[in-house]
Amino acid sequence: MRLLRSLLAAFFFVGFALGSVILGFLLFPVLAVCGDGAWARRWMRRLVRVTYRLFVGVGRVTGLFRVDLAPEDRKRLAAAKGCVVVANHLTLIDIIILIAHMGDTTAIAKSAAARNPFYSRIVRSAFLVNDDPEGVLREAGDLLAAGTNLVVFPEGTRTPTETRHRRLRRGAAQIALAAEVPVLPIRITCDPPVLAKGQPWYEVGARTIVYTLATETPILPRSPVEGRHAAAVALTAEIGAALFGPTAN
Repeated sequence: MRLLRSLLAAFFFVGFALGSVILGFLLFPVLAVCGDGAWARRWMRRLVRVTYRLFVGVGRVTGLFRVDLAPEDRKRLAAAKGCVVVANHLTLIDIIILIAHMGDTTAIAKSAAARNPFYSRIVRSAFLVNDDPEGVLREAGDLLAAGTNLVVFPEGTRTPTETRHRRLRRGAAQIALAAEVPVLPIRITCDPPVLAKGQPWYEVGARTIVYTLATETPILPRSPVEGRHAAAVALTAEIGAALFGPTAN
């Protein structure tokens, strides 16, 4: 059973890589010449979302993994618009699962992802690459104002659930304060733990992997009367408490 599931996982990752190449190197260039930049990028994000939903759907049908959401959480995700979405980062496919369950949504991506030969075109076209903080802040504001959601992982990298001391980055808070938009916290759990940092991709266990998404009450940023830095620190603390409890900082 474990061998079969490992082979199934290999099929998923190979298929995902091939799909990324088709999107990035065949379909995205066509969209780029068919309309203006904003229109093309909106359709690129839509194609990414459809692909991610297909990925999640096939995972459910094959029994490799499934995503559980309470009805109220499903409605809140579907209705989110122009929000900074923050979540804990457990596994390699967290962003796929989040985008698959939301409307028009993008995310902050690492520069390393933009250099991956399979995903570079998708990352550069449909996500925001974190290689120019000021540029990302401006572009994020424009997208949020247009109703696009922006996913940010405050931890910055995959982090195990049992981690006691977390150092959260303030990027999500700074973007939300600058754009004056709400922050939607989402807690992700994964049972059994798979695809964690340093864990081989083929270790997928002997049973269906269950992801659970649970939304928390949206956080409305307060006006930074005490200064933008202090406001970002305070908002980051609220985000940490919503995602990890009061011990996060």
